[in-house]
This record gives sequence, C-alpha cells and structure tokens, in this order.
Amino acid sequence: MTKISINLDKNRAYDILVGRDNLDTIGTSIKAMNIGESIFIITDSKVGALYAKRLIDVFKRAGFQDIDLAKFPNGEKNKNITTYSELMTKLAKFDGSLNKNILAVNLGGGVPGDMGGFVAATFKRGINYVQIPTTILANVDCGIGGKVGIDFNNIKNLLGAFHQPKLVFVDLSLLKTLNLREIRAGLAEVVKYGVIEDPSLLLDIGNHLKDILALNLDAIEPIVTKSYRIKARIVEQDEKDTKGIRMVLNYGHTIGHAVESAAGFKYSHGESISIGMVCANDIAGELGIFSRQEAERIETLLSKIGLPVKIANCKLADIMRFLTHDKKSVNGANRFVLPLQIGKTEIKSAIPQELIKKVIKKRMTNSPSILANLSKSSK
Repeated sequence: MTKISINLDKNRAYDILVGRDNLDTIGTSIKAMNIGESIFIITDSKVGALYAKRLIDVFKRAGFQDIDLAKFPNGEKNKNITTYSELMTKLAKFDGSLNKNILAVNLGGGVPGDMGGFVAATFKRGINYVQIPTTILANVDCGIGGKVGIDFNNIKNLLGAFHQPKLVFVDLSLLKTLNLREIRAGLAEVVKYGVIEDPSLLLDIGNHLKDILALNLDAIEPIVTKSYRIKARIVEQDEKDTKGIRMVLNYGHTIGHAVESAAGFKYSHGESISIGMVCANDIAGELGIFSRQEAERIETLLSKIGLPVKIANCKLADIMRFLTHDKKSVNGANRFVLPLQIGKTEIKSAIPQELIKKVIKKRMTNSPSILANLSKSSK
C-alpha cells in the first residue's frame, strides 16, 4: 500500500492510503486511529448497492457495533439542500441525545464525497470523516483537500466549507465497476494536473489510454498516485485557498462550472472541465500567451479520451449568467487559470467579456450527438 501524507497542522494532517483489494482492512485501520466509535456511512444509491453491505460487515468485524447507513439518489442533481436536510435529519436521529463520537464515512464518487464532507463539516460544528473514493475523479480531485459543499439554486458548490478528512482510503479495485463515461470523466482532472504541473501525465495517458479505459490498474495506479502527490503539495502550501497557490487547481473550472450548471448537470463534472480547459486555452491563445500547437495537443488528447470539447444543449446567455456566480471572481471580475506552456500557468483577471463570449460561442454547436454519445458510454 502506498502512503501519501498531507502535512498540515497537527490536528488536520492526514494520510492517503492507496492500495488494491484492501477495503477489508479499513475497519482495523480506523479502529487503530481512534477517530470515532459510531459509524455513519454516507453513499448514493448506485455505490451503496455495490459496496455498502460489504463495508458494514468490514466495520463489524473490526469491532464497531453502532453503525448506520444513509443513501440518497445518485447524480449531481441530488447534491442539493433537500438531500442535505434529509441526511442531517437521519444523522441527528442516529446521534439522538447521546452525543455520540460519530465518524462519517463517505463512500462513492464526487457527489457523496462533497455531500458527506459538508454534512460532517456542519453537524455540531464539525465531526470527523473519512473518504473512500470509488471513481477516478473522486480519487484525483474532490476526495482530498478539504473543500466540501453542495449546489444551491443550480449554482455549483455555492454552499461549502473547508473541512479536512481524517483519512482518505483508496481501494483501486473499486474502480472496476466504473462505466466508460465515468472513466473518461475522471481522466479530465488528470489532464488538468498534466497541464498545470506535470506534463508526463499527458504522456502517461496518451501512451496507455487503451489500458486505462479498460481499467487496467497497472496503468491507472501511476496516474492516480502522481495526481495525489501534486494536489497534496498544493494543499499543503495553501490549504484554504488564500495565497493564490491553490487557485491553479481551478484550471478549466471557471467556464467548466458555468457550463455544468447551464446544461442542468447533463454534463458530468469531468466533461464540463474538459470543455472549460479548451476554453481557457482558447482565451490564452487569443491573449497571445499560449501556443496553438500546445493547445491542439491538449484538445487532441481530450478528444482521443472521448471527452467533449464542444458545447451542446446550452445557451450562451445562461453560461454567462452562471459565470457571474463564480466563487473565484473578485469585484465582479472572473479569474481564469490560463496556460503559458504545458506545465506552467498564470492567473488572469479582468478578461474582456466580449473575448469570453467569443471563445464560448466558437465552442458552441447545435449537434445533438454530443450528449447522446456521452450517454451511450454510461451503459
């Protein structure tokens, strides 16, 4: 098992444990850490059907007697205040009047991770939690770093908090149940790390794409661990996104989040970030700070993976409206992470609105086949 440490203050430092076929050891690992006595598992309906019973049995064998399970319908559209309220009601009932030492265990992809983390952050001003990511995207992105939240009024992660987990426990064998669309979506975030810091990741994906899409763990494990190490270093330097260092992780996310919301979450997060990255590259190209050759290299790789680089089923006005709600904005001006070269970026603000509109408009299409083809790969 590979251990990657995130070295924050003593009370917030934690480890990422990456292994294969190791889920059966999580109960004893948590028992030894002494971070909770009552287990509250948060998952969605899809992942819960696959792994919840097994996980409960693992905790029972480790000596945990007080265990509850909370499931909610899967999908980004359910990462909302209604689901949050239902989970909090169930958690409060589980706690009763006993003031238990509860550990929340978030099992699943990005939605259970974000939702469960926000529940843990806000219940009684914060309880301990553990992440068990089951998708590539949750592994390399939202499973670590402590940013948790839910969508509100269709605005991505409008309600949120910083709340670090006590442990991120990775069993790569759980990825074996992913469909092709989910694999591709996770790779968008890996491409992001390649552009912002480590170009070797782009080579890794390009050279081993067939094996990665076939869920060959020998091909997947290196790109996941590289991504973890990059994000761990960045989070250590700028935990709460106040120094401008962590901002680099938002490459592709400014327009990406707006597209995700404007499309009513018909695009997954990773698919939206793919679109956001090519738009960021286009803006950088229009500003004369990023070469067409490198932009084409990134776009070609995204297309080869099977990720969208065009925007369908969205209106320009809706995308621009959601851009005004972007959390990274300062004094009403959007901030963009723009590439200067592959492996090096710069934060730019005060990009003319007409330039943003021009770039987005060029990426828009009326083709109905984009979402249809994405949907086919989710079966």
